[in-house]
Formats: sequence, C-alpha cells, structure tokens
Amino acid sequence: MSRHSIPFEGIEIEYELTRKNVKYINLRVNKYGKVAVSAGKHVPFEVIDEFVRSKTSWIIMHLAEIEKIRSEMPDTSLNDGKMVFYLGKPYHLILEQGERNVSFEEGTLTFCNPTLRPNPLKEAYLDWLKEEAEKKFEEIMDRIYPLVAEYYIKRPQIKVRNMKSIWGSCTTTGATIRLNLQLMKAEEECIEQVILHELLHFRYPHHGKSFYDLMGQLMPDWKERKEKLEKNFKDGV
Repeated sequence: MSRHSIPFEGIEIEYELTRKNVKYINLRVNKYGKVAVSAGKHVPFEVIDEFVRSKTSWIIMHLAEIEKIRSEMPDTSLNDGKMVFYLGKPYHLILEQGERNVSFEEGTLTFCNPTLRPNPLKEAYLDWLKEEAEKKFEEIMDRIYPLVAEYYIKRPQIKVRNMKSIWGSCTTTGATIRLNLQLMKAEEECIEQVILHELLHFRYPHHGKSFYDLMGQLMPDWKERKEKLEKNFKDGV
C-alpha cells in the first residue's frame, strides 16, 4: 500500500493505492472519508494517477456528502457544556468529580461522578438514566394502562434497555415490554405514545388497520407525538 495525493482547486486529495490481482482500476470513498484505489500489479502508476485525477469531481462530491452526514450526527461524548435532553427539556451539562449525584438548575444538569474518564463516565450517566427510566416509565404506565384495560390486556412488566434502533418492543407470551432508556430524553407525551403502541400489540400483534384504528381512537394525536419523538431529543449519549 502506498499513499499519494493530487491537487484539485487549491486542495490536496489524498488516496491510498493497493496493488491487487484485479482486472480494472477500482476507486471508492469509504464512510470515514478515506479514498482507496486498487489496481493490478502491472498497471503503470501514471495510468492510475490519471484515472484518479479524472474522478476528482466525483470524489469531492462524496467527501462533501460524508462531511454533511458527520456534521449532522450528534457528538457521542460527555463534556462540560454539552447539550443533553431530559424529559423533553435541553440542559447544558456540568461535570464534577465526587460522589455520584445529579442536580438540576435552570438550564443546567450537573452530573457528579467519582471518575470523569470518558468510558466509565458515560456508563455511569446511562446507568443513572436507566434508574430514572424505571421509575418514570412505571409512572406513565399508571396513566396509560387504564385506556386499554377494557380490552382484556394484562398489565405487562417493563424492562428498560439501551437500544440503538427501536423505541420499544414486546413479548406477548411473557407479558413483557422493553422500552429504550433513550426515551427519557423525550417529552412524556412521546413516551406515552410508545407505551400505548406496545400495549396494543397484546391485542393486535401486527400493524394492520385494526391496530391503527384503535391507536387513533385512544390517542388521536399519536402521529404528531411519534413525529416529535423521531425528529427531536437526540444528543448522542
């Protein structure tokens, strides 16, 4: 593998060249913004370099797309001043070292922890969020469950997990629902929507018309709540 660069409108585009047993010259830009080129062992470097030069506009376009995606992704670290969400409200995070404690003031969330090293700190923060979720989700269940009691739905056990791609799921045979602790960043009305959604799966295990008809009957604005949840409250933690 060798590194090379070509100038393009005042900037240098770097690429890594790997010689392989391939028939054509291949070029790709990976998700990290690295430009990788592979070519046969006997292809002259001048031919490879000219090929990359002919693709500069394509490379720049893809690098720009990757940078846009990166800029829109929330920072996953915890640091002083970071904006975090708690029950729908934004707070500036203040980190302090000491016995674990959490306090709120106007616009700030102070998180005190024995260590401020990045990985243990984030783990402790998520542990605290899970503890809060276990209490809050049961409180919200107290409000929502009466809506479905007449449909012979047994009140399920709640399990809290940190999940990447879904807000909730249910096990109808075990009368259990799993809720994402990330919901604690959203307004309570958004959490209500997810809990009701999962409860109704004990009556309708599908997403058919009957499921959504009952969802709309019991919570007419569920779509607005869902849209709010999907668009807001992402702080990356």
